[in-house]
Amino acid sequence: GQQESTLLWSYIKAAKLKYWLNRPSYPPVFREVKWLFDRFVSPSINANPSDVSEVQQAVLHTYILHEGSIYTHDSTHVGNSLILYYPGSLRSVEPTPGTIKYIFETEQGVCFAIRHYLPLHSHSDPFRHYPQFLAHLFSSALAEHLTIIMPEWVVSHFAW
Repeated sequence: GQQESTLLWSYIKAAKLKYWLNRPSYPPVFREVKWLFDRFVSPSINANPSDVSEVQQAVLHTYILHEGSIYTHDSTHVGNSLILYYPGSLRSVEPTPGTIKYIFETEQGVCFAIRHYLPLHSHSDPFRHYPQFLAHLFSSALAEHLTIIMPEWVVSHFAW
C-alpha cells in the first residue's frame, strides 16, 4: 500500500543520489561532505545504478507467479519469500539465501528487493564434508541493505 510505496520511493531516491555522488564528474564541493552522506546511507546499496536511474514509477505486488513458483514478500507469506538466488546472475558462484522484502514492477519488468542472510562464522558448517549434498548453514541475521534481483536469478525456495 502507501507505506510500501513510500519505502520503495525512498530507496530509489537514495540509490539515485548514491549513484550521482559516486560519479567521477560530480562537483568537487560535494567531495568534502561525501563522508557525511556515506555515514547515514548504507555504502553497500547494491542496486544496478543504470536500472535505478531509469525508474520513474513502480507498481508494488504482494506476490507473483514466475515459472510455476509463487513468490511473495515476507509480510505476506514467509515461506514463499525465502529464496536461493545467484548474486548478479553469476552461476559460477554458490547461490545465496535471502528473503524478499518487496516485489515491484517497472517498465523493465518485475524485480525483487531482497535482504540476504549473513554467513555463519560462529560454527563450522557440518555439511562441508558432503559436497554432493548442497546444504549450508547461514546466520539468521539479515544484511541491512536491500539488493535488487531479477526473478530469473532465483534458483528455488528454501526452508528454515
